Amino acid sequence: MTRAANVLAGVGMLCTGGAMAMGMLGNSRPTELTFRDAAHQSTPVMVDGLTINGAAMGSFPTLASSSWMNPRGGKATLTRLAWPDDNAQIIDVHAEWTEIETGRAYEADISVPWGELHVEDVVGLTAYVTVVYGRNGEFMLFTDADPDPKTGQYNGREVTRVCGKRTPNRDQNYGLRVNEIPGLGRLIERRDQWMAVPDIETSCTGEAG
Repeated sequence: MTRAANVLAGVGMLCTGGAMAMGMLGNSRPTELTFRDAAHQSTPVMVDGLTINGAAMGSFPTLASSSWMNPRGGKATLTRLAWPDDNAQIIDVHAEWTEIETGRAYEADISVPWGELHVEDVVGLTAYVTVVYGRNGEFMLFTDADPDPKTGQYNGREVTRVCGKRTPNRDQNYGLRVNEIPGLGRLIERRDQWMAVPDIETSCTGEAG
């Protein structure tokens, strides 16, 4: 996994000249994809598996970034990928994850046409995607967008969301694995903090599937 795309995104924020085209670039097909992840602060999750167009996005399990306040602003960049091929019209995302607090496991699939993604000319035409894990199995896909005119923050633009399917055969207590997974022990130590964060509203019940 690489954080290089975070640096590139930061450069794109700072450059204002004509050499750095920002925003949606008409019908220009992207040549690369950059993926980030995030989870709502009140619902940290362990990512048990993530594939993009059939390619695994790293080694699992791994903690999702847990500050869904400014997805553009950083946290882990999962990877940069070459655009699949000249004929590829969509990206297919398959995710499997477990809520740290409840131990409930979910999975979800999302397909998105490339034309719905935000594209920037950084080093080649790059489409930006953030996958977001919500409460009760909610799974969302955001893309970068122009800053909010009121706050100036890059909160991203929602492309789609689904309610994940419950997979109870994968339920587990990750609290028993704090010595195995980087960052998990520190997250558990801060449990009182994230438990105090108000739950984000969701239409998902957590019992689908």
